Amino acid sequence: MNIVKIKRITVAVLTVTLAFAASRSFSKIVTNVQPDISQEEVRAVVVDDFETEEIKWNVETTPKMLKEEGDNKKRRNPVKHVQLKTVEGGPADLAVEKWAANGKGLQKTKVLGVNFQFKYPGYNSVHLIPEKPLQMPGRSRALSIWVHGRGQDYKLEAWVKDYKDNVHILKFGSVNFVGWQPVKADIPSYIPQDTDSFPQTRTLKLERIILRSAPTASTDNTFFFFDQIKVLTETFEVNFDGEGLEKNFDSTKDDTKEPEKKVDNPK
Repeated sequence: MNIVKIKRITVAVLTVTLAFAASRSFSKIVTNVQPDISQEEVRAVVVDDFETEEIKWNVETTPKMLKEEGDNKKRRNPVKHVQLKTVEGGPADLAVEKWAANGKGLQKTKVLGVNFQFKYPGYNSVHLIPEKPLQMPGRSRALSIWVHGRGQDYKLEAWVKDYKDNVHILKFGSVNFVGWQPVKADIPSYIPQDTDSFPQTRTLKLERIILRSAPTASTDNTFFFFDQIKVLTETFEVNFDGEGLEKNFDSTKDDTKEPEKKVDNPK
């Protein structure tokens, strides 16, 4: 056998081997079964974009700001000032939603800003609280929010409540950075979000967002801004829409009832 034939056979074998390997690694069986057979419809849903006043937010601090007036207040108050308001702005890298069933995320003209100053360093915290807890649709897997920091040593967390009224703390981590960045907190699988009855899904509620200072954090005038709270969630739900189908079977009929007697019409 000459060298040319050996080379041709070698190339042919390699071609067949590579094709077989590729088919095993990348082939896809096409059937008429739709993807929803996996029972997963995972999507990102914006629950608040701060564009309207539909959802109102309040602010609290720990330690609390004293309500007394006059010079005595200035000397003793652990919080010099705190203010929460919606302002014009938004992160340049935030993509606007093309469509949303709840109408959220379609604009990016406004953000939620908080301005505060503590008198003393320590374990201070600022709590952003919606007047009504935010409903997180479906079975939530993660929570994200855009944060604009100014290099202050704070950490961010969120409190969510399950259907049993238990509160769980989600940790976003440090927000000690400058400019806009998205931060994310995964939602542990042990937090209950479904039951054996219908509807199976029991949604979580976002109770509050908290900024916590490190003991060494500056007591300078501090600003943070927030935009687009988003939930990564599984929205698939098994609907119990087959009620009454069992009535077609003889075993469900009541045999104790006497059959109706036919009454002949008098002539």
